[in-house]
Amino acid sequence: MSQYLLIERIKVQNANAASGFTWGFPAITNFLGFSHNLCRKLTEDSSLNSLSLGGCAVIAHSSHSNTFEVENGLLFSQHRGTSYLDTTNPADTYKSPSIIEEAKMNMTVSLLIPVEGYLGGLQELLKEFIKNACQIQRLAGGTVLSVANVDIIDLAKDEQLKSIRRKLLPGFILQNRSSYLAEHFSMLKESNPKAELLDAWFDFIALKQVARPACELLDRHLADQAEKSEPLSLLNDIWLEHKSQPYQQENLPNELITYFAEQQECIDPKILMQWQNYLEPNEKTSANWEYAKKPQSGYLVPIMTGYKAITDVYPAGEIDGARDSETDLCFVEAVHSIGEWQSVHRLKKLEQWQTSVWRYAPYEKDWYMCQQGVVTENQALPTESSSDEVYY
Repeated sequence: MSQYLLIERIKVQNANAASGFTWGFPAITNFLGFSHNLCRKLTEDSSLNSLSLGGCAVIAHSSHSNTFEVENGLLFSQHRGTSYLDTTNPADTYKSPSIIEEAKMNMTVSLLIPVEGYLGGLQELLKEFIKNACQIQRLAGGTVLSVANVDIIDLAKDEQLKSIRRKLLPGFILQNRSSYLAEHFSMLKESNPKAELLDAWFDFIALKQVARPACELLDRHLADQAEKSEPLSLLNDIWLEHKSQPYQQENLPNELITYFAEQQECIDPKILMQWQNYLEPNEKTSANWEYAKKPQSGYLVPIMTGYKAITDVYPAGEIDGARDSETDLCFVEAVHSIGEWQSVHRLKKLEQWQTSVWRYAPYEKDWYMCQQGVVTENQALPTESSSDEVYY
């Protein structure tokens, strides 16, 4: 498939900024719900009911969470509704509602939606219909203020591939990186059989610091020695490679241990003392704190990718307080994974755009998931044993 509907630069006000355990951008389910609702409206139009929309790719241009800074971090802006008449009070007094902390944000996004069906001469009619439909529905709970443009793109044509990259810059497309999570979790299990998937997830999203024993004298000594001979230059390279990784006492290179053991008579005692403290640090050893790198490179973020059922499905009307008394009800929890914001200029082939489209995955009992790429009928959803996603 190469024909796409490009809804360019949708400005949204007061969209939901929190999803599950994450905040800062709406969950992917919000955008799929938006495109799904557009598809339903298409089927109700007699001129366009031969077309359908399948999933969407999400490109973010700007975002601003409604937060304010406090001493220990950020808080969402608070909101109080208008006063209302308390009819339970004999005096019929007005009552002020509670103050609510709302996770809201303003954002500008573009959506790239695959169009299924024969367009024929329906391009202009479809563009006008979509532009009008976008203005009268919400996106991630927010109000759509404007839509810059709606266009039909054929990504099988090289000139249109170049054109869409120019149109969407500056912009970042959301990519699924659950494979990173699965790979990192597998590595954690090898070193620590008791490690859980949540530990692997936190390695991607938490800002972690690791203490490294003071080593300024070692840096200068090895750099000076590297200028004298090639073998010592290789030794300095080994040292720099060691320092590029978080400090672990058991992972000190054998070449360094051997060098300092053999050259004790030729090295300044202060340098040897610092090496000894680096080799076997204790509670009195001076140290520097360094940020630990994430397991993979890229602009990686936690994302919510769907829901997992935690109860059976209850018949309609059985649960008090449900907002819909005509639909069966099931309680669910959010499914979390890892995503990456990737600049659109990196997508230079049709296949890269195709695999960037999010879709509803085929239904499997208890799982309501969104996946990226080509979804087939036989593609199974991850299970707890496969550990391909994070579950709560």
